[in-house]
Amino acid sequence: MSGTFITTTKKRRASSRRTWKKGTRLLIVGNGMVGAKFCEELVSAGLHEKFQIKLIGEESYPAYNRIKLSSYVIHQDHTSLELLNRDWYEENKIKLLTGIRAESIDRHNKQLKLSNNSELPYDLLVLATGSRPFVPPIPGADLANVFLYRTIADLEKIITRAQHSQSATIIGGGLLGIEAAQALQSLNLKTELIERANFLMPQQLTQAGGDLLKREVEEQNIGVHLGIQKTTIEPSGDQLTLTLDDTKTLTTDLVLISAGITPNSEIAETANLPTGVRGGIIVDENLETEDSDIFAIGECALLHGRIYGLAAPGYTMAKHLAQRLAGKRQKPLAPLDLSTRLKMLGVDVTTIGDPLQEGRRLEFSTEDCYRTLILGRKGRLVGALAIGNWEENGRVHAAYISQKKISEKQQNYFTEEGLLFPGVTIENPADWSEERVVCNCTNTPKGEIMACLAQCQNDPDRVAACTGASTVCGSCRPLVEQLCGAPLTAPTGKKSVTALLLASILSLGVIGYAMAAPPIAMAESVESFWFKVEQLWRDNFIKQITGYSLMGIFLIGLIISLRKRLSWFKWGKFTTWRFFHAAFGLASLGALWAHTGFHFGANLNFWLMFVFVMLNLLGAVAGIVTAIEARGTSSVARRLRPILTWAHLILFWPLPVLLTFHILSVYLY
Repeated sequence: MSGTFITTTKKRRASSRRTWKKGTRLLIVGNGMVGAKFCEELVSAGLHEKFQIKLIGEESYPAYNRIKLSSYVIHQDHTSLELLNRDWYEENKIKLLTGIRAESIDRHNKQLKLSNNSELPYDLLVLATGSRPFVPPIPGADLANVFLYRTIADLEKIITRAQHSQSATIIGGGLLGIEAAQALQSLNLKTELIERANFLMPQQLTQAGGDLLKREVEEQNIGVHLGIQKTTIEPSGDQLTLTLDDTKTLTTDLVLISAGITPNSEIAETANLPTGVRGGIIVDENLETEDSDIFAIGECALLHGRIYGLAAPGYTMAKHLAQRLAGKRQKPLAPLDLSTRLKMLGVDVTTIGDPLQEGRRLEFSTEDCYRTLILGRKGRLVGALAIGNWEENGRVHAAYISQKKISEKQQNYFTEEGLLFPGVTIENPADWSEERVVCNCTNTPKGEIMACLAQCQNDPDRVAACTGASTVCGSCRPLVEQLCGAPLTAPTGKKSVTALLLASILSLGVIGYAMAAPPIAMAESVESFWFKVEQLWRDNFIKQITGYSLMGIFLIGLIISLRKRLSWFKWGKFTTWRFFHAAFGLASLGALWAHTGFHFGANLNFWLMFVFVMLNLLGAVAGIVTAIEARGTSSVARRLRPILTWAHLILFWPLPVLLTFHILSVYLY
């Protein structure tokens, strides 16, 4: 196989300079998302005026958006999912044949045989046959009420069965399985997921990311069963019984299998074109098969030794091939970007590059957020992953594309705060470079969107129709709207940030009072209120209680501050721990008043009081600046915070020594 691939690569280099005459017969097999995108690119390149183009689709509908397939169970209107309607094909001189399957290729006579026994001649043949669901060898997978999840026809069968059902079980906890769970929930079915791996979405996520996603999925009242190595399905009256690893059973009304995909490459294999061991039509970096007149794009193509099972790489292939057929010199395709931004059951899932590859891994997590960066040689960003909202994902993706080196300072900030660019919590896409990608799915850069704003009258819908941006998964729609002039909205401040600000302001007020107010005058009568209060500072036993209480509160606050510096300690949100650190600082000021009445004293006691009060003063100011930084994009706060934090840490070190001498002096003298 590899020998054939190498020799054909040499032949292809010569063929890449070919030109095609007017009237060239171009057949496209497959009217899925990539096939439709290829047609758009052909029209954009003007090839619909030069070539005779025919498109064969096995489904009865024109191409539709499979990424939004789960929404079909709500509106049940296939036209709302259509990427291009029939009129578009007719207007652009592309003959669309639907409901017909391509059966075989006669490479010698350059004929394509169809399921209706007709034959179509071709000069160029593009295979965009996509993929189909992989059905693992599960006993009972062929029973009634066991469904697949891939096409509108599949959804219609599921909807019909759901009308008489109350529960459903999905076999497969990957990307499509979770999307299917969303569809089943929309049908008001009690839903459960079964996954062979020990965490969800094992092809995209790490264990930590999968664990967080599991919690989010379970919060949607979806049961999750992980690490299930063996599943059997048996009929049980009108229901089905699933046995998991011979130890646990589930009873359900319908089963949906979503365990991955298999490339539709059989038509190439029967035509003696090289295919992969696990399927996929082998193509070179110019998308040619062994036959220089036959190409493959999308999920059926085995490019760089892998199947790219995402829309964005398929769209990149479609554009590359259309440009090449138009006679434009194209660089051979390098490994394609696998970055995606998706929303699974309301949870944001972001992958940049290949987050599962080897490299130095930096991680940050809270109860509702997980982020990881993978650094390659010389600290360059080679992959990233996030579960939950991540305002920086656009900038991080740009850093990945440019193979940016991540500084040591940025790395430390990321592990502490979960951010790579300190202080920047919201970006204005208007400030992006023209080359920066806005829509990952269609690989649309900002420059292409800006070029059509005037023509599209700043209408996001027109911009989307013109550029394709936001038309696939829709996650970049807010960015498109902002480029069209919609107001840029800042992220809402969290309750913990507000609490931090209030605690810090109160601490600052108490410190200001302690430093500015005159010392409390001693009471002149034993019957006065202040005489009773003065017992706090006169009675040695009470002073010991307040002194050790002060030290205890201070030590607890110190221990809480270690949450930020112990990378292995992940329980609870960091922002919540930070608030409690500030709260204990405020409490320590109250204990200090009970112990000293804010009398600074002299000599050793003076310096101990001074260091303690200044430590709290710097902490309070640092807390206020941190809260301001978290609420917006203040460059002043961003520069001040690390300075104040380090000053706060440095001033701490004399305190244990002074405190030790203070305790010794009390007991010895």
